[in-house]
Amino acid sequence: MTELARKIVAGVGGADNIVSLMHCATRLRFKLKDESKAQAEVLKKTPGILWWWKAVVSFRWS
Repeated sequence: MTELARKIVAGVGGADNIVSLMHCATRLRFKLKDESKAQAEVLKKTPGILWWWKAVVSFRWS
């Protein structure tokens, strides 16, 4: 695991706090057990992370 990956895992509350992880070309998307364990301010200041935000799940239907 790279140093950046270690910092990201620690910043989201550790491996035990990760329910799932998805990625695309530019983003990592985490589902966390306890969102309060995520350290947004630490992640925002981590070199290699451009943005950090909490997204709200959206539902679509037709």
